[in-house]
Amino acid sequence: MLVPHDDSEHADAALRFALEMFPDAELVVFHVVEPFAEHTDAGVEDGRRWQRRARKYANDVFDGVDDIAAAVDASVETEWRYGRPKYVIVRYLEEEDIDQVVMGSRGRSGLDRLLLGSVAETVVRRASVPVTIVREPQRDEPT
Repeated sequence: MLVPHDDSEHADAALRFALEMFPDAELVVFHVVEPFAEHTDAGVEDGRRWQRRARKYANDVFDGVDDIAAAVDASVETEWRYGRPKYVIVRYLEEEDIDQVVMGSRGRSGLDRLLLGSVAETVVRRASVPVTIVREPQRDEPT
């Protein structure tokens, strides 16, 4: 089972859901480092230095993931790649033996979704395996 993780609360909620609902599944938590997501140092930074920074950032994300898994006495595999998340996730699904995806969604709607696109929507439309979308409840909603 693949759990894409972008270091957001929504991704944490999806990971907790996957760990709770599928306690016996082999989970791969997958992080995609977007190329120059902050647009700093674009075109200036040498590739090896940027790769080291990307690897460190992914490892920082995975530290939080490991904490969530450890809280329920579970362990997960972690993988990271470089690229545009919606395409890299779908490509990973095609290349690896993954039978399901559990991922978070920010729940954008209307103009925001139209302008910004949606990684979750692209994965749902293009994945050849079932995709479960987990939306974290609003802070003021009862859980």
